[in-house]
Amino acid sequence: MKNEKGNIILGVCISVFVLFLIIICNSITTVSTGCVGVKTRFGKVQETVIQEGLNTKVPFIEKIVKINCKTQKLEVESNTASKDLQDVNLKVAVNYNVTKDTANTLYKEIGQEYENIVVNPAILESVKSITAQYTAEELITKRADVSNSMQNLLKQKIINKGFNVVDFNITDLNFSDAYNQAIEKKQVAEQEAKQAEYELQKSQVENEKKIAEAEANARVMEVQNASTTEQAIRLKELEIQQAFINKWNGQLPTTNAGDVIPFMNIGE
Repeated sequence: MKNEKGNIILGVCISVFVLFLIIICNSITTVSTGCVGVKTRFGKVQETVIQEGLNTKVPFIEKIVKINCKTQKLEVESNTASKDLQDVNLKVAVNYNVTKDTANTLYKEIGQEYENIVVNPAILESVKSITAQYTAEELITKRADVSNSMQNLLKQKIINKGFNVVDFNITDLNFSDAYNQAIEKKQVAEQEAKQAEYELQKSQVENEKKIAEAEANARVMEVQNASTTEQAIRLKELEIQQAFINKWNGQLPTTNAGDVIPFMNIGE
């Protein structure tokens, strides 16, 4: 009998101890770094947000739902249209996080599927809305402005719902095959126009060079002609003098008026 009573007492003690451990374990919870805990009591969300670390709760009555508030990355693909009605395929990468102070409201109103219910649709709407404000060419040339506009619009849409947009990037941008071919043809035409302009400029430079060379040659010829004319005149004078010498018989004229020797016509 004593052994039976002892066994019963021991069993009760063990049961009490196990129950005590269960109660203790259900009274303590840990919230990981970068997360917050939303406390519910009989399924009703409480106003208090449980912060990181070790926390207590009423066992079997209160429950702690952990919400990830770390920066999360979401990649979204959208098929939309530009301002000039060109088909556009956009891929964007968004870094966002849940605001810790409003995590309980977020859980109460939306639950833990907030990414599919709120964030993803808001991204798609922002992408389509901003893309429609730019032409296809502007989407390429003003890509940074487009990305900033999408990020700002997305912030406006989700900040009041408990989210913060950390970063927004357009990772890929494609158009229809027809538009890509049109762009390629335009680029080819621009290259050909630039090449033609280059050839024209090159021709103009070469013509200007030839004109400059011609002008320089003309000046050289002018100088040479002037020198040649002067030499010809001098040569003619020498020929005249030589002819005079050849015709003179060595006698001075017999008639002399004053001291001047009259001019002799050497052509006689």
